Amino acid sequence: MSRSAALIAIFLLGFASCSTTQFLVPGAKKVAIGNIYVEYYNIAEEYAKIPNYTKAAEFYLKAASNKQISNAAYFKAGRSYALAKNWEKALEVYSEIQRHDKDNLSVKESLAYIYAMSNDFEKAERLYLELITTNPNVAQTLVNYTIVLVTLEKYEEAAKQLEVIKEKFPDEEKISSLEEKIKAALTPPTNQSEGQIPPELQQPEFDSGSGKVVP
Repeated sequence: MSRSAALIAIFLLGFASCSTTQFLVPGAKKVAIGNIYVEYYNIAEEYAKIPNYTKAAEFYLKAASNKQISNAAYFKAGRSYALAKNWEKALEVYSEIQRHDKDNLSVKESLAYIYAMSNDFEKAERLYLELITTNPNVAQTLVNYTIVLVTLEKYEEAAKQLEVIKEKFPDEEKISSLEEKIKAALTPPTNQSEGQIPPELQQPEFDSGSGKVVP
């Protein structure tokens, strides 16, 4: 038996033998452990600790059928899919969450990141722009927005955003790498250095005739 399976087996045995244990669900009252959906939630929590995020998401979704814990479970299912790099499923869950909570900045931040990781950079750009317009003082949002702009080859706008980052967050570790990429993209090719042989120069056939010099 693998270590992951052993841990789950121990956990299942543990709460199956205890009918009085209670679990505090965020934003909800204490629910008896005998509730099957809370058991699903706890199993998901254990899978997340291992971590096996794919299995965790599966059990969080099962737990989400219970109204008392549906919000917490569904949100954690989306987070688990994202941590498992299952961007398609993560996008599905976070899009649904946003439909019910349009002004949640944390959800928008997660959704923007998922769009970027799904190579949908145009949607990521729009969402990051919305985020920095609403809340312009979050370093991670500014950095991610700038990275998306660089990816979209919008270097001039990226350069402007980089200046904002340097002013507000001078210790941000990604400044140097972003600056190098933007500078390289905006710097025009230099003229051929004097005395250097142009690589485009084509070699002639070098006629091996008499060697006579024609005046």
